[in-house]
Amino acid sequence: MKKQSIELDVDFIGSQDKLTKEEELALNQYFTKRKDGRSKSIKSIRKSKSKKMTA
Repeated sequence: MKKQSIELDVDFIGSQDKLTKEEELALNQYFTKRKDGRSKSIKSIRKSKSKKMTA
C-alpha cells in the first residue's frame, strides 16, 4: 500500500531570521534558571523521601 503524504498548514509567528545575541542570551538565562529550579525541587523531594524512610 502506498503511503499518502499529508501537507500541513502551518502558520509562523515572527520572522525566520537568526536570533540576536540579546535574544539568545535571554533564552539561555531562562532555560538555565528553569533547569536549576527543577534540580533543586528534585533534590528536596529526594531528601524528604529519605527522611520519611529512615524515620
